[in-house]
Amino acid sequence: LINLGHEVATAHNGIQGIALARGFRPDVLLCDIGLPSMNGYEVARYFRNDNELKDVFLIALSGYAHPEDLKLALESGFHRHLAKPVQLTTLEETLEGIT
Repeated sequence: LINLGHEVATAHNGIQGIALARGFRPDVLLCDIGLPSMNGYEVARYFRNDNELKDVFLIALSGYAHPEDLKLALESGFHRHLAKPVQLTTLEETLEGIT
């Protein structure tokens, strides 16, 4: 699937996302925090501790948007935290800002 010029793959929970990422090798991961089976914080920690996935740029995309949620996201390994509902322009600007 191509979206806004980016190749996109979708998973519906953390375990599927990790398995998909191993084959897909994304540059960026957009990850919800409130996932079934494995929450987004756990997914981020997994990525950071995996030699094959540790360099993926992680963006939390979540309705959990209190200051403590942002702190937890950054501590678990996310580079950015975007609160839902995110404006498309904000997402585009975030993706464009990744170097």
